[in-house]
Amino acid sequence: MANVTYANLLSNGGRISAVLSALVQEKLHDPTDLRAVMTQVPWGAMGSDTMDVTIDAEPGAYATAAEGATTGGALYGTGKFQLQAVKKTRVYSLTDLFGVTGGPIDMERVVKNLVDGVGITMTDLLTALFPSIVNNVGTATAVLDVDDLYSAQYQLNLSDAIGNYTSVLSPKQMNEFRTSLRTELGAVQYVPATAEMLATKGPGFQGTWNGVDMYQSDSVLTAGTTKVGAMFASPAFAYTMAPARSALVPQESVLVDAGELLVEIQRDATKGLTHAVANIFPAVSAAQDLASVSIITLA
Repeated sequence: MANVTYANLLSNGGRISAVLSALVQEKLHDPTDLRAVMTQVPWGAMGSDTMDVTIDAEPGAYATAAEGATTGGALYGTGKFQLQAVKKTRVYSLTDLFGVTGGPIDMERVVKNLVDGVGITMTDLLTALFPSIVNNVGTATAVLDVDDLYSAQYQLNLSDAIGNYTSVLSPKQMNEFRTSLRTELGAVQYVPATAEMLATKGPGFQGTWNGVDMYQSDSVLTAGTTKVGAMFASPAFAYTMAPARSALVPQESVLVDAGELLVEIQRDATKGLTHAVANIFPAVSAAQDLASVSIITLA
């Protein structure tokens, strides 16, 4: 009598080689969202895609004036920077067979992927500004050490940059920083991120050192043979996000309307495709360049 075996059924359609688990793990990626370390400027639509943001004049000391003499007017030296909204789009085109067969990767997970991409985009826009910072420390021929971070702090202090200091480094630079710390002596302490810190600071936060919030991001650019991280005070960078929803978008095509993010459905019946189209309109700008210092190291 023949035995009913798994191997026999597998070859004749009675069994399948594997069952797809309902558990979905996140693929390895860097979810760092650096919006929290920038100044948010509310979007104001008045007929332009660009906003001028005023920087107030700094206060000055009063001058001595002789009694009865005329005193000349002091210059009120304001400044400004611009935020220009640009369209950023990401599209996933889903076949009808994708929907028919089902599985743990469904439309809900596709939309979550699109939502998570907003923060990554904002981080990319910020780190893209680091190579253009006027002041810099470090060298293209050496790895990062603690002295580079001290130098960045000294430069910010010389520029009268006040507010909370933040440093954004590449993963390699962060490793080099930790390696350099092992040879340091004295009272300056590195405090690794705790679960409570991560809950308030967000992913990418690594801890604090000498009063500086330390972040890691793989968005930090390689320029030639160098990595370009940065340290900056809170007034250094600003961002805005224009509402993604336009009055021209029909309600029936809207899948997600989160204000800054709009996900629409576009149907192509002839090809059996459903396009999930996500749009945002962000802008990131250097608000006060002297409140930042780039950190240049060997890539």
